[in-house]
Amino acid sequence: MFLDVTKRRNPQLIQTGVSLHQMGDIPPNTYVIDVDILKENVKKLAAEAADNDMELYFMIKQLGRVPELADIIVENGIKKAVAVDFDEGKVLADHGIAIGNIGHLVQPGKHQWKEVLSWDPDVVTVFSFERAKQVSKAAESLGVNQDILLKVEGPEDKIYEGQEGGMLLNDLPKDVDKIESLTGVTIAGVTTFPNLELNNNKTGMAPTNNFHTLFQAKDVLIDKGITIKQVNGPSGTSCDTIPYLAENGVTHGEPGHGLTGTTPLHAYQDSPEKPAIVYVTEVSHQHNTNFQVIAGGYYGRSRMKGCLVGNDQSSILEQFTSAYHNSPETIDYYGTIENPEDFTVRIGDTAVFAFRSQIFVTRAHVALVEGIQSGNPRIRHLERKW
Repeated sequence: MFLDVTKRRNPQLIQTGVSLHQMGDIPPNTYVIDVDILKENVKKLAAEAADNDMELYFMIKQLGRVPELADIIVENGIKKAVAVDFDEGKVLADHGIAIGNIGHLVQPGKHQWKEVLSWDPDVVTVFSFERAKQVSKAAESLGVNQDILLKVEGPEDKIYEGQEGGMLLNDLPKDVDKIESLTGVTIAGVTTFPNLELNNNKTGMAPTNNFHTLFQAKDVLIDKGITIKQVNGPSGTSCDTIPYLAENGVTHGEPGHGLTGTTPLHAYQDSPEKPAIVYVTEVSHQHNTNFQVIAGGYYGRSRMKGCLVGNDQSSILEQFTSAYHNSPETIDYYGTIENPEDFTVRIGDTAVFAFRSQIFVTRAHVALVEGIQSGNPRIRHLERKW
């Protein structure tokens, strides 16, 4: 999905991936992140948000939840994280990373709220009165009051499979009344997901029905006399979308793929953020007319089309071959690539992919590499999966 743009805008990253693998500095099945470009992207995002009076929480599940990576992001301008689930929140909080939002997408378990609140998050997102009641009880036992966001859902909203849930817009007034009776929580605003999606012409991001539901829910809260601290509008947060989000009333964004220049829009236009991540693995063996590469880092929605294959950084950029998506029923022990007609693939060659990642659901390693842009690459940190 991002191989062409990475080859054009950050060929040094691809070449470094080949060199590190061929020298044995990284194992197969490793995502390589260009720390130099990541820093630039974070600074651009932070500056764009500041110019538009928007606050950002960074999301790194797709980059593997690496605490060292969170440190880099904080050092370069985005100070707080959004944790997609309790496990991610714990990894980050235990490392000293400030939590901005937790509970969206995954609600912590009923016995986990006390620890969640001990991290002092800005907000906790809840999907129901019952969850708000659990948060309130935990907050009361700790002698605190916790700001919460209400995850809302309209009748025509787009919800991805496996992410369903939220307070129905039509039921929101009565849900708000019930939550207002709780003494341990304060309603601080609303959120939903996704708010933006790639338009049909692939020229920009367009608002979803969810986005309109978000502001209808905000109006419900205002009618109830609630002070709005956050209108949280995640999905596709980037330098291209922040002005639009802010202009329409979003106060908080949550860049994830924007950090590495890999939102859907980045595949079709040159945005301020540059590509900063590739997946590096190794040709294992030939099977029939194709080759098998060592896998473990594949993602079902990667939209991969192919990879660059070779063992020399001087030729890798010209050696493309097509790749096949694995069936969702299979474990990605291997991935299949075509045997090209215009160059020779050898066992042990490096295969470099650039696709949409969700590293936290894979078995992949993560290498944070500095100095790529200056020609002096150095592994700052290797997060091994074993």
